[in-house]
Formats: sequence, structure tokens, C-alpha cells
Amino acid sequence: MRTIVFDIQGPYGHFRKPYAPASPVTYPFPPPPAVLGILGAVLGLGKDQYHRQLGWETVRIGIRLLRPVRLFRSALNLVNTKAGWWEVKSRLQIPYEFLKDPAYRIFVAGLPSNQADRLADLLAEGRSVFTPSLGLAQCLARITLVADTSARPAPGADTTPGVVPLADESRVKYESARRYERLRVPARMAPDRTVIEYRQAVTALDADAGRPLKVKGVELFEVDHENIAFF
Repeated sequence: MRTIVFDIQGPYGHFRKPYAPASPVTYPFPPPPAVLGILGAVLGLGKDQYHRQLGWETVRIGIRLLRPVRLFRSALNLVNTKAGWWEVKSRLQIPYEFLKDPAYRIFVAGLPSNQADRLADLLAEGRSVFTPSLGLAQCLARITLVADTSARPAPGADTTPGVVPLADESRVKYESARRYERLRVPARMAPDRTVIEYRQAVTALDADAGRPLKVKGVELFEVDHENIAFF
């Protein structure tokens, strides 16, 4: 299946976990719905358009960390839009968790052919219709096309440098002296922005390209000389 591969990076990133709204914390990588939002920004699709036009039921997303996960916390001054600007308490200071210098390789398969063609052309020219970001609008991002290629099943493969979405029969061999995180991430979101599927996933936070994750019972695909698992 046709797969478009691109790198995205920036000085900061934040992909909010839904269970911590009072003091927002971040996923270590963009969940698949966030990747669709990034694609929508490149293609110039509004938030009420991109899910349907990108084929949210069939598109498949693979993610690989290119740098180790580094976190820092900072307070943001937010405007309380529920209060009038003249009120003393119209501003709030909320502590946020941010990713520092995040970088990812994104693999996108199953796009409608017209959107895949346009995405590849825009990325090859280094252009996007809207400004891409890593989660929050303040976290500006740079995107670079890596390849417009295809994904082929790799039935004999048992290692991957990417994020591993888990199934019931999936196993990950954890190695000592490495940092891992297993977490529950939104995998599919309906056009009304309601999450309809969550998946368990594992990633190595050290992002050591020389030591990929060893897995069993995970469907892997060979994409541009890498073995990747798709959500």
C-alpha cells in the first residue's frame, strides 16, 4: 500500500492526555488523530473536514521517535474566556508539561489517492497551506518529506524502531537500562472529534536507533528499509 513518509520536528510539543485537564501532561508522541490534524494543516483542510477527506476509517498511521523524550514544565498565562476582560480573575496561570526538541518520523498509508498526491507534492515543495504544529498552536513545527513509497508485509520481522500498538497476542521484550512507556492512546476519532477507539501502545523513550524494540505477535510492514507497525 502506498505510504508517505515525512519527518516533523520543532523546539516544543504538547499532545494533551485527556485525564489531566487541570495540569496538562503530554503523550510522548502524537497520537494518530493528532497526525491527521497535522495532515489537515498541510493540506488546508478545516477541523470539520479533514477526518472525512483523509478517510479516517481506512488511513493507517505509523510513528517513530527520532530523538529521546525530554520533558520540561512551564506555566502558561491563559485568558479565562468565561469571564469579562475587565474582571481581575480573567487570566489563569496553568502549569503545562512540554516535550523539548521533539522529532518524529511519520508513516501515512491508506490515504485517498487525490489527497496522497497533493500531500506528496506539498511536502516535496516544502509548503503547507496552514502552519503545522506539534499539538498546541504555539508549538510550531518543520516538516520534511522523506519518501513516497509503499509498505509491504514483513512476516518474518521481529524488531521495529517505531511505536508499537499492541494486540492481545502482542509481546515486547524489555531490555535493561532502557526507558519504556506503555500507555493508552486514542487511535481513531470520529468526524465530530469523539474518540471511538483507544489502543495500548509501547515506545522506547530513549529512541536509540541502534537498538530497536524486540516484539512478537505484532504485524510489521517494511517501509523505506524500516519495519513499522501501523495503528
